[in-house]
Amino acid sequence: MSWNGRTRIVLVCGRGCGGALRGELKALGFSGRESSPTTVETWGTLRDAMRMNLWVRTATRVLYELASFEADSADDFYAAVRALPWEEWLRLDAPFHVHGTALHKSIRDPRFAVLRCKDAVADRLVERTGARPDSSSRAEGAAGVSFFWQGRKARVFLDTSGVSLSNRGYRWRPWVAPLRETLAAAILLELGWPKTPAEAFVGPMCGSGTLAIEAAWMAQRRAPGLERRDFAFLHLKGALVEEWRELQAEAQGRFRAAPRTWLAASDIAADAVACARDNASRAGVEHLIRFAVGDFRETALPRPPGLVVVNPGYGGRVGREEQLAEQYRALGAWFKRECEGLRVAVFTGNPALGRQIGLRATRQTPIWNGNVACRLQEYEMYAGTRDTRLLRKHAGERASAAGAATPRRPKTTDDRR
Repeated sequence: MSWNGRTRIVLVCGRGCGGALRGELKALGFSGRESSPTTVETWGTLRDAMRMNLWVRTATRVLYELASFEADSADDFYAAVRALPWEEWLRLDAPFHVHGTALHKSIRDPRFAVLRCKDAVADRLVERTGARPDSSSRAEGAAGVSFFWQGRKARVFLDTSGVSLSNRGYRWRPWVAPLRETLAAAILLELGWPKTPAEAFVGPMCGSGTLAIEAAWMAQRRAPGLERRDFAFLHLKGALVEEWRELQAEAQGRFRAAPRTWLAASDIAADAVACARDNASRAGVEHLIRFAVGDFRETALPRPPGLVVVNPGYGGRVGREEQLAEQYRALGAWFKRECEGLRVAVFTGNPALGRQIGLRATRQTPIWNGNVACRLQEYEMYAGTRDTRLLRKHAGERASAAGAATPRRPKTTDDRR
């Protein structure tokens, strides 16, 4: 089996993450275009698809197109899928897993389309080889088949990823409402972190630590798929095992175990910090992140340049909105008082709460967290200001803070700048 042919490659991502994904593809030498709010398309070989599985941080799966055709009914769909040369692509000693989307008037239940696709693949293999392969309801350890059928047009792919690429393997202990790994990476990439090699990262309200861990992997130049053992492309006929080992070796050569990057994460909940530490340990980066227990206002900050990213609750799963409004106002005051010279960003799914920060965002990027429309709000906290009214206002805030009780310092033994 030869896998040298170029075809369309479709990368699936979260809604609003397409820009970050296009940037990743450009860095890998591919030009991509957003073909829908959740997909980016490019062209390449199977080896290219393998490289994307290894390196992209924001995609959930990489689909290698096999065919596109018109289908007016479930029978048309079955016939077109069965006509494809599956015996050239799939092994008889490995199961295959089918998933897909059907938006057609003849399909009331998408599971029926999955079943017709599965039957078509199996029937073709029986016809051509005399043996019926096993199909699996799970992506683990299986070759992947995917389809998208809308209206009259249908497209069939090999799913080269299998298990979603968002499952990095380090987050065994999720905290409350954790960010998906691919979403955390998209946030960091949208923020252009690091803008310089010396730019630090600080993550107050860290929860399960996903933002800090993804930042650590980026600082290490670590390919997110480097330690993953199971990809669907490894179960294909004539799998490019040697090419995969070469790609892994290349990625290992770029890996920096101990980058000189200042990374910190904190949370007011001790259990959250313990969870984040455990996840960071499994990710191999616990030694790179300064963990602390404490209120965000007690966060130890680095000297500029640095990026502070906060993902507070926004009234959906975490916190009551009336209580959170005060927290957002306190965030804005803390940014103005303590974060001069740093870049700060807030990821929130509640625009009304976001306005409570009281600062004018330099940029707002819409990114969805699952089915929640969120905004990534960025602020430049310049050191100094030419607005004398703001100078007087900030001076009053500092005086009030100095008159208040001295806050507890974070419970940490880590060194700080």
